[in-house]
Amino acid sequence: MPQFDLTRFPTQIFWLVVCFAVLYALMANLVLPRIGKTIENRERKIQGDLDAAQKANDAARAASAEQDKALAEARGQASGLIRAASEAAAAETSAKLHEVSDRLGADIVAAERRIGEQRAQTLTGLASMSAEIATAVLGKLAGTADPAQVARAVDEAAKAGKR
Repeated sequence: MPQFDLTRFPTQIFWLVVCFAVLYALMANLVLPRIGKTIENRERKIQGDLDAAQKANDAARAASAEQDKALAEARGQASGLIRAASEAAAAETSAKLHEVSDRLGADIVAAERRIGEQRAQTLTGLASMSAEIATAVLGKLAGTADPAQVARAVDEAAKAGKR
């Protein structure tokens, strides 16, 4: 094999050094700077994306805090409105209850007055009916009866029953 021939070693070493130097120069001057630029660009893009994500995250947290604050204010206003509406409804209901109570009280007084009048009429009618019935019964039993005398006896009996 020609690679192991000692007489050819110096030329092989020369060409090895020349090829290595040319490849090293190409890699150092052309390839590696491009790779370095690509890596730097990638790192800048990643860092920019991370910074943008952090800003978006901070903005989202701030918006969330503002939304929570607005929601708390809205809840406070809503509870105030509900309380005011409830108090207004309670006052209106109370006024209506008083109105109905007054009207029912007047109706009860009027009904009691009518009941009293009807009771008096009924008692007057009962006294006259009792006198007529007693006159008729006395007339059947005794033959004759004085209606005025029977009416006085019925009145006296009614007064004695009330005591």
